[in-house]
Amino acid sequence: MRILIVSDFFVPHYNGGGERRYFEIARRLVRRGHEVDVISMRIHGVPDHEEIEGIHVHHVGPRIRKPPIRKPLDFMRFMLAVFLWICRNDYDIIDAQTYSPLLPSLLAARLRGIPMVATIHDVSSSNGDQWLQSSGLASILERILMRLPYDGVITVSRSTASALMELYGRSPEGIHIIPNGVDLELIDSTLPATGDYIIFVGRLAPHKHVDHLIEVFRSLSSDFPGLKLEIIGDGVERTRLKGMVDEYGIGARVSFHHSLSYREVISLIKGAKVLVLPSTREGFGMVLAEANACSVPVVAYRSGGVVEVINDGENGFLVEPCDRDSLKEKIRLILKNDDIRVNMGKKGRERIEKYFLWDILVNSLENIYKNLANKITK
Repeated sequence: MRILIVSDFFVPHYNGGGERRYFEIARRLVRRGHEVDVISMRIHGVPDHEEIEGIHVHHVGPRIRKPPIRKPLDFMRFMLAVFLWICRNDYDIIDAQTYSPLLPSLLAARLRGIPMVATIHDVSSSNGDQWLQSSGLASILERILMRLPYDGVITVSRSTASALMELYGRSPEGIHIIPNGVDLELIDSTLPATGDYIIFVGRLAPHKHVDHLIEVFRSLSSDFPGLKLEIIGDGVERTRLKGMVDEYGIGARVSFHHSLSYREVISLIKGAKVLVLPSTREGFGMVLAEANACSVPVVAYRSGGVVEVINDGENGFLVEPCDRDSLKEKIRLILKNDDIRVNMGKKGRERIEKYFLWDILVNSLENIYKNLANKITK
């Protein structure tokens, strides 16, 4: 098959969960003999065409200086570029992920008679942060996009699938649940970083509540004088969060990282005592699976698809959203008890090996692509 993937960004220039997911899927599809193109936004200093492990990556539309930060006009220009690209090129199937790629991909696919699936990571109309950083407009756009007549919808969790059915009336027959996976080969070949630290990995966006983690770390710091906090990621909250760290006088113990390679991120996760994800909106929480694959336990807010990765008390702890006291106590419990930490890490690794391997997940996705391509072309 000739497959097109449409995403705002792609690895290695941005290593978000959705981008990493598409990369892992695409390279496995290439190994199976499929031709895979990816179109994503142009980035300063990056050529307009790249070949990454056999994947043809085409950068179109606006040129972004610092992914994932974009302006509203950037989205509009990218949407036009996506529409024109599909109108000019032939594919057997198109897979576009939320949010800006969806509408232009669907319109162009209909004009060309190409089947199109939407990959939807989460549903978040009731939560302020969105891709336009404008909750009112974001909510309206989401309500439109979630109801469009895609040939199929792929979600990363049962939680997202249920939200699509309950909030937007989508039929369960057209929804396929394909969770995120992990690359055990890369993880097992990566050496852990050294040090005594806890870690956050993700976008620095309001719904991730990294400020909660900074507050908790500040209150824990006197009990663990050698402990540090590593924050990996970038986003609109970066300046505010760094200001908090300076205000609290803990700058020497908190490090911010961005523009790291995926292997560098894995190395830092692998060396951590615990990974913390205080997010109130997660379709899946890919970093949770990555941490467990590294035999690292997690503490996370109980939200969305997080509960499908973490069994509370087994491979990590779940606490109610925004309950900072419980967040602190669960982190403290792991830091003070090596037996709990090691056992949770072991249980997490076992769970990943059983449920979240990319090769198994891509088998299911490949069948979905083939069935839709055959159905539409008949």
